[in-house]
Amino acid sequence: MKTFGCFDKKAYLCAQKHHTMAIQYRLLQNKIKGSKNYNKYYAHTMRRGTMSLEDIEKMIEESCSAKASDVRLVLRELFDTVKFCMQMGYTVDLKEMGKFSISVKSVCVDNPSEFRRDRHIIGFKCNYTPQGRRYTIENAKRRIHRGLLDGCEAEPYHQSHQRNTPKGQK
Repeated sequence: MKTFGCFDKKAYLCAQKHHTMAIQYRLLQNKIKGSKNYNKYYAHTMRRGTMSLEDIEKMIEESCSAKASDVRLVLRELFDTVKFCMQMGYTVDLKEMGKFSISVKSVCVDNPSEFRRDRHIIGFKCNYTPQGRRYTIENAKRRIHRGLLDGCEAEPYHQSHQRNTPKGQK
């Protein structure tokens, strides 16, 4: 059975077919004194590990006719093209993946005539907004539906479960 980093092909295909992707959590107690939620419990996400680019390439290779090397080539070109477009000042909309853009970070000045690019621009920030659509619920509260979260479920983390990490990572 082929493995994708931390799980096998059969588990991946089963989860993909049934759209079951459980996010594991454990309960932690808030220990921040002065917080209105002091001593209350909240769900904390348990990460399973990290999926590398190579793991993703293998997963895609197994689910379509493209080879891992083809996937790598396309992803590399996608990165270079997105970077170029963002640095030209565009927002890049990758549909289901979301939107990417760059914003400028600067310090404030009292008067626009005092602003100097070399002194007051202090960096750049990469912005990511997951794809979503707005909708309204019964009390006229507005929400955003995020496609990346479709099929997501939560399940309690059990100490007996091992944290699976792709080969070579700890």
